Amino acid sequence: MAHETREAWARRVERWQRSRLTAERFAAREGVNPRTLTFWKWKLGRADRDTRGAAKGGSRGGERLAFVEVLRAAAPAAPAPAFEVVVPGGYRVNVGPGFDGATLRALLDVLEARR
Repeated sequence: MAHETREAWARRVERWQRSRLTAERFAAREGVNPRTLTFWKWKLGRADRDTRGAAKGGSRGGERLAFVEVLRAAAPAAPAPAFEVVVPGGYRVNVGPGFDGATLRALLDVLEARR
């Protein structure tokens, strides 16, 4: 039974479904591997679903598909700094509202040390 045609497997799967036997029992009766039998059931069912979907205009579940344009939202504008600190080494530090004083002092100390 090696290299049987798709049609032969389709007939076999149809007989199996009519028999109401388990895959193991039907396969034993036919002399085939039960996993191969279930594979062909899946494969033939998938091809049938694909064909039905194409006949309905490439849709799933009878619904027509439509393309929707997706627009990228603009990045939010950065808030204007509350003030700017210019360090003698040429560094400019823009400080926004709600800044942490300790962090700003630590940053200025580091920048001053680099001069």
